[in-house]
Amino acid sequence: MIENRSMSIRAGSHLSQRVEQVKEAAASRRPVAIGLLTGLIALLIWTLVVFGKYGGNPTGLARIGDQLPLSPRLQGADLVILAGKRGNDGQQFLSLALDPLQQLPGTSAALDNPIYRGKRLLYPLLAWLAGLGQPALIPWSLGLINVALIGCCGALVASWAPLEQRSPQWGLAVLALPSYWITLSLDTADLLATTLVLASAVAYRSQRPAALVTSLSAALLSREMGLLAWASSGLTSLRERRWRWLLPLALVPLPLLAWTASLKARFPATADGLLVSLHFTWPGLGIATKALQLLGLVSLPGGPMGTAERLFDSLCFGLWLLSLGLLLVVALRPGLNRWLRFTAALYLLPALCTSTQILARFPDYTRVWIDLASLALLGCLSLRQRLLTILFISCSMSLSLAYLLAYLFVFR
Repeated sequence: MIENRSMSIRAGSHLSQRVEQVKEAAASRRPVAIGLLTGLIALLIWTLVVFGKYGGNPTGLARIGDQLPLSPRLQGADLVILAGKRGNDGQQFLSLALDPLQQLPGTSAALDNPIYRGKRLLYPLLAWLAGLGQPALIPWSLGLINVALIGCCGALVASWAPLEQRSPQWGLAVLALPSYWITLSLDTADLLATTLVLASAVAYRSQRPAALVTSLSAALLSREMGLLAWASSGLTSLRERRWRWLLPLALVPLPLLAWTASLKARFPATADGLLVSLHFTWPGLGIATKALQLLGLVSLPGGPMGTAERLFDSLCFGLWLLSLGLLLVVALRPGLNRWLRFTAALYLLPALCTSTQILARFPDYTRVWIDLASLALLGCLSLRQRLLTILFISCSMSLSLAYLLAYLFVFR
């Protein structure tokens, strides 16, 4: 009888362990499911834009103008060209995606700054690989990569949420962020950059230094803004005495530095364009000037705004300021995750110094500062401030819906 009871106890213990393993496996799959659902929704909207607005021609997303030379690999291609426009950053990324290493002489001629643009190698390189190097496929791969990245962002936020004792379903909240849809509609590298910042956040929180270093190195090859997440990771590691992490983190910028040195050697007559003096100014000056522009008291690059554009820009600017406020609360709140607090503080400093070159129009500052939206969403999950979270998500969702409707039916 005693033996039977012992066997029953062991069987019960084994059953309990099996149940826990099944629960853990199901929990680990939930972020993947959230990411797939998020990506599917993004794919449906992207398809609607490409086929509904551009008749199945994905080059419309690149916003190609007629004032800069075209890549030699675009000669004879069926392009959507905006008459009288200089062209969006998407045009630059399309030119690079057709020749990521700038091996053709005409590629550098099609770029406004072959070093500044060339340093952002990863997104065009991925598009070139996904498009098998074929000019007919690469415009499709540029957009579809961004679709997949929205899904990745959903999965990463869904992975972060349980670490804050929140539901993984919060990963769907990335669909509310207007900066994601603005980037999707312009074929730029900002979604890749913010995906890698989110990956860094999850990697640091999960104590996976190899994944952290890989994400940060890739982020620096997407956009220079990743330097802020790298600095935050280093400072947090120092504060938490993770000494073994410091050497790998010190190696993070090496791929970017090596690639930049290569570009400088090939284009010695081109000034390296971090463009710090153009994109940043004294703290608060750009923000104040932007407010005056929205009041109709100051003109900024891009010409005068119509009433509808001014209203929408005002709402976007208000949401941008709300994101800054959220990050300020996160940075000052004791007890929150230290990596998130340090990162929020480091992003605030240059954001407050943003110049009117970036703040002039909402597609620029929302896209350039896409990381602010991503970090603000993580902050909402950490702060547990119900009213603040509802305000941020509802405002974001309203602007996203308004932008998508206007992009489909109003914008050229």
